[in-house]
Amino acid sequence: MKAHTKPLEHLLSDLCPPSRTRRIVNRLLTADLLNVNRMRSLALALYVAGEVDRGRAKTEALEQAAYDFGCSYSTACRDVYDPSIQQIIKQIRK
Repeated sequence: MKAHTKPLEHLLSDLCPPSRTRRIVNRLLTADLLNVNRMRSLALALYVAGEVDRGRAKTEALEQAAYDFGCSYSTACRDVYDPSIQQIIKQIRK
């Protein structure tokens, strides 16, 4: 679950030091204020986007993400093409 918090930590990195960012994210998780499934979806979509940026075919990146994240190919596709996830990715990449 720790790896799925990295996108949120990246978003908060401009606001405070990394150690404080980790503590904030951990407190939010502990208080059940973050949706862990959405965080996982975001991490998967960022993984696929990174692989595509490195030149890998999108279908291959989706297959690898499905394997690495322990989900089906259709779940990986749903996460990658989710409009709200795409908006968050655009915000992260600014």
